Parts: sequence; structure tokens; C-alpha cells
Amino acid sequence: MSEPRNAIKLENGDTLTDESAEVARIWVTDGAGSSVWIDAAVLEDPTVFGYLMGDTIRHAARAYAQAWDLDEDEALQRIVDGTFSELRDQIGDLDTIEEGKLN
Repeated sequence: MSEPRNAIKLENGDTLTDESAEVARIWVTDGAGSSVWIDAAVLEDPTVFGYLMGDTIRHAARAYAQAWDLDEDEALQRIVDGTFSELRDQIGDLDTIEEGKLN
């Protein structure tokens, strides 16, 4: 399957090598929810995955601040609020495609 036209372009970013591994891929479809793939085999300890998510949220706050002319701290707080809300309220059901593999 080829990458959809809306895929994030990776050129001009960090150099990926044979030692690099994709851990997660997240897509959203307008009006249809999200699609999330996670390769849990890449990081054995779920705590390390949590560190990665924390780093991802910090990068996201900067990206939102730059793209939407927001204060970075405000963007970070809004992302954290949304994350906690989703985890606390468990909004929506999760459908698992492959147990223990890509999800």
C-alpha cells in the first residue's frame, strides 16, 4: 500500500538508519475517528513508551504553537487536558486488529 497523500513528509528531518524503528502511527479521518498502530515489540517496557508519549506531546505543543500562533505552554496544557480527559473518561471503544502485535 502506498502512503496516502496526506502522510507527513519525512525529508529534511532526522536521519533514519537501520537502527531506527517506527513505534506508532496515528491517523484521523474526518468524522470517522482515529486509526492507531503500535508495534509494542519495539519497546519492551511500557514505561519507556510513556516517556516517548511525553516527548511526543512536548513536540506537539511546539508544533501547535507555531502552526496556530498559540502560546506553547497553553498548547501543552490543552493537549495534556485532552489526554487526561480521554484516559479518565475512556471515550469510545477500542477495536483491536491484531492482539499483541500491531494495534
